[in-house]
Amino acid sequence: MTEPVSVEETLISARLLMLQSKRLILATLERRLSLRPLESLRGRVEHMRVEADDAQDSYSSSVLRWGSPAIPDYWLVAYRRLVEMAEKLAAKLRVSAYDMPPAERYQLATEVEMLEELVDRWRASIRTSMASVA
Repeated sequence: MTEPVSVEETLISARLLMLQSKRLILATLERRLSLRPLESLRGRVEHMRVEADDAQDSYSSSVLRWGSPAIPDYWLVAYRRLVEMAEKLAAKLRVSAYDMPPAERYQLATEVEMLEELVDRWRASIRTSMASVA
């Protein structure tokens, strides 16, 4: 006999299905836009891109909140979230460097480069993990 599916697993699955649906709709709209570049389609594509991004955030949050570290998707989502946060931090640090004295600016630039190198490594790790799961 199989174990009943938990509410958390059901929510994660529902959000994954919503994400997949939004991505399919977006891909269809983008293909139509490439065939007929109408301004009305461009607006729909941008709107759907925002909806797909929101669905991705919702799915990621659900996986991290209710998912189990025992499943591969959990770690892919966790690494992706880590990369996103590091990218935002690097961008903020780059902007704040302009207000610093030259010596401190140089030090901060070096640290930002190191952070960006870590992000590149994390991305490579994510790609490797995704390839092994697929």
